[in-house]
Amino acid sequence: MASSRWIRHLGVYLLYLLATVFLTWPLAAQLSTHLAGFEYGDSHEMARHIWWYKHALRSGQPVFFQPLLGYPEGIEGGVLLWANPQQFFPAWLLAFMLPLPAAANLSVLLYMALNGWAAYFLARYLLKSEAPALLVGLVYMAAPTFQTHLAGGHAGLMVAWPAPLYIWALLNLIAPASQTASKHPSERRNTLKYFALAVLFFVLSPGGHILQLIYVILPITVVLVLACLVRRDWGGLTLILAVNVAGVVLLGLYLLPIAGSIFGTSAYTDEGGFVRYSADLLSIVSPSFYHPLYDRLDYPHRVLGINLEEGTSYLGVIVGLLALVAVIRQRAARGWLLLALIAWVLSLGPVLKVFDQPVVAHTDDYETYLTLPWAFLQNLPGFSLARTPGRFNFALALAVAVLAGYGARELASPVSPVLWKRTGNRGAAAMKLAMLAVLAIVILLDYRFFWPFPTTPAALPPEVHALAAHEDLRAVFDIPWENTVAAKEALYLQTAHQKALVAGHVTRSTPVDPAKLTLLQGTLDPVLLDAAGAGMVIVHKRYATPEQVTFAAAQLGTPYYEDAALAVYEVPAPDITADPPRWLAGDGVSYYRTFAQGTTQDTPLTITARHPVYFYAPLDGWTLLRAELSGDGHTVDFQLDGRSFGRWKVEGGLELNVPLYMTQGYHTLTLVLDPPCSARHSAGLRCRAMTAKRLTLSPVESAGTERIAFANGITLDYAMPPSGNETNFIWLWWQFEQPPADNAVRFVHILNAEGEPVAQFDSPLDTDGATQWGEQIVMELPVGEYHVYAGWYSYPDITRYAVLSPVEGAGDGWALLGRFTLG
Repeated sequence: MASSRWIRHLGVYLLYLLATVFLTWPLAAQLSTHLAGFEYGDSHEMARHIWWYKHALRSGQPVFFQPLLGYPEGIEGGVLLWANPQQFFPAWLLAFMLPLPAAANLSVLLYMALNGWAAYFLARYLLKSEAPALLVGLVYMAAPTFQTHLAGGHAGLMVAWPAPLYIWALLNLIAPASQTASKHPSERRNTLKYFALAVLFFVLSPGGHILQLIYVILPITVVLVLACLVRRDWGGLTLILAVNVAGVVLLGLYLLPIAGSIFGTSAYTDEGGFVRYSADLLSIVSPSFYHPLYDRLDYPHRVLGINLEEGTSYLGVIVGLLALVAVIRQRAARGWLLLALIAWVLSLGPVLKVFDQPVVAHTDDYETYLTLPWAFLQNLPGFSLARTPGRFNFALALAVAVLAGYGARELASPVSPVLWKRTGNRGAAAMKLAMLAVLAIVILLDYRFFWPFPTTPAALPPEVHALAAHEDLRAVFDIPWENTVAAKEALYLQTAHQKALVAGHVTRSTPVDPAKLTLLQGTLDPVLLDAAGAGMVIVHKRYATPEQVTFAAAQLGTPYYEDAALAVYEVPAPDITADPPRWLAGDGVSYYRTFAQGTTQDTPLTITARHPVYFYAPLDGWTLLRAELSGDGHTVDFQLDGRSFGRWKVEGGLELNVPLYMTQGYHTLTLVLDPPCSARHSAGLRCRAMTAKRLTLSPVESAGTERIAFANGITLDYAMPPSGNETNFIWLWWQFEQPPADNAVRFVHILNAEGEPVAQFDSPLDTDGATQWGEQIVMELPVGEYHVYAGWYSYPDITRYAVLSPVEGAGDGWALLGRFTLG
C-alpha cells in the first residue's frame, strides 16, 4: 500500500517534469551547452556561484567568503550563498558529476517539477479529488511568473515547493484545535507532528530566496490569521502564531552569522526599484507577446515590455474562468480569493501603474501619484530590503491555482453521475480525467510564455581557459565595471580563467569602492592597475562604449586575445621611476586635469541631487579643497567617503577653502543638494540646480600631529600648526562620534615664549550634524616664538573637556599642537 503511494507520487512528479520540459523547450536539449534565460539575466552569475562551491570544496578555500572577488581584500559572500542554500543545491553537487551548465539547468527543472508536486499534494488535501488536484499542481508550476523569472536567470525563485506544504501542515495543525478542546494522546502526537512540519516548511520556504518570507509566507499567514479571527478560533490562531515565532527564531539563529552582512550590504540597502519592479494594473490580463496566438496584441508590449521578469502575472483565459466558477459556487474557495487579492494589490507596488507608467493625478499646479498599500509597508524595518513587490505574484500564482482546482471540481461534479450510469465507476473516473487532461493541455498552451524558451550559449573561448595556467597573474579587471550585464559575464568568465577579479559581486552590485574602479577604468594607468593587482584587462565590447574600446587599445597595446565580444589585454609592466603615482580625479563621465601638486576640474558641475567625484591621493597629507559655488538658497552637504564634513548655504555665490586630511588611496567627494530637485517638473516644484566651478584639491606639505582624543567622543585626527610665514594658517581635522553639544566650544590659543596668551579663537562649530569637520584658522602675529594649544569647553561654566591622549598640556585640559617661530 505504501509502495503504491510512492509510485503514484513519483508518477505525478514525472508528469510535472515532462510539463516543465515542454514549457522550457529547447532547454532540455541544450542542458550542457546553454544556460537557461536571457543573456542579460542572472544565469551567468548563478552558474559562477555554483562553480565556486565546487572550486572551494576541491581547493580547500572558504565557501562563503570570496577571496577571488574584490581582490585583494576579498568580499563577504554569505548574504547569497549562506542565506539561500537551495538556490545552489543540488546544482553544486551535480557539478561534481556534470558540466556546469547541465548542473545549473537540471537543478532548475527538478525544482519546477517539485513545485507542481507540492501544490498537487496540498490540493489533494483540500479538494479530496485526484484529477482537480493534478490540475492545481500544473497551474502552479506553469504560472507565467515562474517562466519569466527563469528567463531572467532567477534560479532561486524556482524554489517554491515549501509554501504549499507550509499551508498543508498549518491546516492540519489547526483543524483539531477548531473542533475540540480535549485531546486524545494520538491527537496530541499529530499536533506535535504538524507543528514540527509547519515550522520546518516555514524555515525551508525562503531557502531559494530569503525575501520569499515577505513575498509568499507573509500574505499566506495573514489570510490564515484572518480566517481564525473570523471564526474566533483562538486555539488555531495561537498555533499559527506559535509556528511563526518558532520559525522566525530558528531562521534567525541560522541567519545570525550573516545578519550584519544582510543589513549592511549596499547591494541590498542602497538599491531602489520599488516602482520599476512592481506589477502593472493590467498585468494579470496581459499574455505573452512572445506567444504565437498573442504576438499581434499591442498592449502586452506596453504593459510588460521593460519589466517582463518582475511584472508578469497573467492569469490565463481558462484558469481565470475556472477561478471565477470557484468563487461563485464554492464557499471554501473564497479564502483563496482573499489571498489572491492581497497578493495582487501588494504586487502593484507603492504607486499605481498603467502601461508601465505611474498614474499621475493633477491638483492645481501640483502632480502626485496614486499611492497603494505597499507605499507604507516598504519603509518598515526589513521590508525596505524587498525592492521588487512584483514578486508577490508567486503567492498570487498559488492562490489562483487552488481556485482553478476548485473550479475544475465544480465543473466535473454534475458530469460524474451521468458518466457513472453509462460507463461505471472506473469509466467515469477515466472520463473525468480525460476532460481535465484536455483542460490541462489548453492551459499549458495558453501559459507557455516563450516560443522557444530563451537560452544563452555557455561555451567560453579556449584562450580565456588558458589564462588559468598563468601562475603569475594575480587578478583580472573587467570593464565596463559598472555595466551589470558585463559584470555578470565577468563572473562567468572566472569559471574558465579561475583568477581573482578586481571587482566582482555576489549579488546585485559590487561592494568594491567605486572611486577605485572608476579611476582604474577611466585612466587604465599601468601603475595603478599594477598596484591593484590587475595583470589582465578584459573589455566586454558589447557593453563598452566605442570610446572605451578605442582607449583600451591605445593605452594597453595589442590584445592578448580578441573576438567580437571580448578584448583581453595584458597590462604593460609599469615604470614607477619614470611614471610615479600622481593625483587623479574623475566622476565616471569626465576625467579632470591632474598634476603633481593636485587636481582641478575645469568643467562646471551641475548638482541637482548628489554628485560624486572620485580622487586618488598618492600620499597621506593635508589637502586644500577650493570650490566656487553658485545657487539660489540651496544648502550643499560636502561628504568625504560617505561622511559629512561641512554644510553651507549658497545664496548667489560662495567661495570655499576647506582643509581635508586625505590618506593615500582612493576617496569619494560627494556634493549633496538639500533638498534635492524634484524628479517631477511642475509649476509648483521648480528647482534651480547648484553649480560648482573650479573644484580643486591642492596638497600641502606638512609634518602634522599625532591623533588626540578628547572627552565626549571628539577626536582631533590631524592638525597642521603654522609653518613660519608672516600670515599663517592652523588646519584642524575633527572627528565626532556624535555631533558636538550646542554648548560645546572649540578653542585654539596661541601663547608666546613666556607663556602669555597673545591670540585665541573660541567658537562653537556649526557642524549641522556632520561627523567630521575640517577648518582653517587664519592668524596674523608679530615676529616671535609661539606655542599653539587646542581643546574644548562647555559654555557658560567654562569647564574644559578632558584630554584623553598622553600629550603635553593634557593635565590642564588642552593639547599642545606644536611650537613655531615667526621671522
